[in-house]
Amino acid sequence: MNKKDLNSAKKACFRLIKFRPRSEYELRSNLSRKGFDKEIIEQAVAALIKIHLLDDLAFARLWVESRIKKPLGIKRLSFELKTKGINNSIIEKVISEYNFPQKEEEVIRDLLSQKMKKLSGLDKDKIKNRLWGFFLRKGFSKDIVYDVLSEL
Repeated sequence: MNKKDLNSAKKACFRLIKFRPRSEYELRSNLSRKGFDKEIIEQAVAALIKIHLLDDLAFARLWVESRIKKPLGIKRLSFELKTKGINNSIIEKVISEYNFPQKEEEVIRDLLSQKMKKLSGLDKDKIKNRLWGFFLRKGFSKDIVYDVLSEL
């Protein structure tokens, strides 16, 4: 019976990672919701780690790589990774692998030119306030947003 439960847990994991990579936390949570015992969950997760199908560092790198294509800042990416159960040391390592301050400024400038077309008829202060809120909601650094918007 124990073997069958472990096989069922592994199959559930394979179904999940078939659609997109997952973090250890996500798999554990999903298996727990499905009613698997903690021991079975740990065995299934250990088996996936052993065959390199589960790796939080690789998951975090893939997540950042896919999300950076959307205009998102460091804070937003860090928050998303934390919700996926990635620990802070991995988050810091992955974030440091990218040259984010420079990339953030480039992305903000690109978005700024797009947004300015839509906001062209508004008062200067109203434009700055809307842009400020927009960029902060996207998770960009306050300092970089301030520097770029002060050039307006």
